[in-house]
Amino acid sequence: MNTAPARLAAALAVPLLALAACSSGASDSSDGSSSGSARAASDPGGGSSSLLSHASGDTAGETAGDTAGAKAADGATASKADGAAQPVEQPSIISTGSVSLSTEDVARTRTAVQHVADAYAGQVTDQETTVSDHQELGYARMVLRVPARSFSQAVADLEQVADLVDSTTKSVDVSTQVVDTDERVKAARASIDRIRTLLARAVNIGDVMAIESQLAGREADLNSLLRQQAHLADQTALSTITVSIDRAASRAHPREATDDTGFLAGLRSGWGALRGFATAAATVLGALLPWTPLIVLVGVPAWLALRRARRAQAVPAVSATSAEG
Repeated sequence: MNTAPARLAAALAVPLLALAACSSGASDSSDGSSSGSARAASDPGGGSSSLLSHASGDTAGETAGDTAGAKAADGATASKADGAAQPVEQPSIISTGSVSLSTEDVARTRTAVQHVADAYAGQVTDQETTVSDHQELGYARMVLRVPARSFSQAVADLEQVADLVDSTTKSVDVSTQVVDTDERVKAARASIDRIRTLLARAVNIGDVMAIESQLAGREADLNSLLRQQAHLADQTALSTITVSIDRAASRAHPREATDDTGFLAGLRSGWGALRGFATAAATVLGALLPWTPLIVLVGVPAWLALRRARRAQAVPAVSATSAEG
């Protein structure tokens, strides 16, 4: 009897506890909702502002990151481009040289100089030769253009071609001039681009004419700078070497260096004088020969007429003398 009511009380207690728990949860939920509603009422739009600020911050961060990444990419690209254009910064130097040689065979030495130029992928841009009295090359002058990186070695090889008389070299650093010219070219092109933009926007005839005048002047300046830039590029890329080749006359023709004394020297001198006289006589005869027909046609009749006149004067004189006698 006592156990049955206890079991009934326990069975009724379980639903009551569950109902109490549900009521407590609902009240907590309603309290939370009420507190949330109160916070929303006290701070209207707070959630939206927070989202916007977060969105703005994220967007700004992404934009800054993208910008930084773009700048880094551009910097890397520019660095690669600069590295591809000019891997190593080297000074711009204009080198010139002069080599004087003496040889018994000018023609052979000239050929050897040409071979040196070919060995260094150079070229002969100017050449001058003189023939001696013995119908041989007595002098040669050659102007060589060789790559600047091979200048020193080319000069050393040219000094070994024949007997060296003199050798000089000169180098001038024009790096500052090259950089200045390049920057001026860039500035001139940028200025021309701006002027062309203004010309495209111009409406009045006066403005168009004024802008075109400015554009023509800037383009002329740019062309002058481009010519200077090309000249500097040519001079720094190719070095100039002037080679002078003289014939060693005392060794090529020993007779010219012998002493002009003794029997043989006198014989050569007399024979030379005789040849000179014969040459002069032949020259005079050759000059008078074309006049011979004229002398015969005019001189002979004149001489005959003069002779007859003298005879005519002589006959009366003889007659007068015989009459007086």
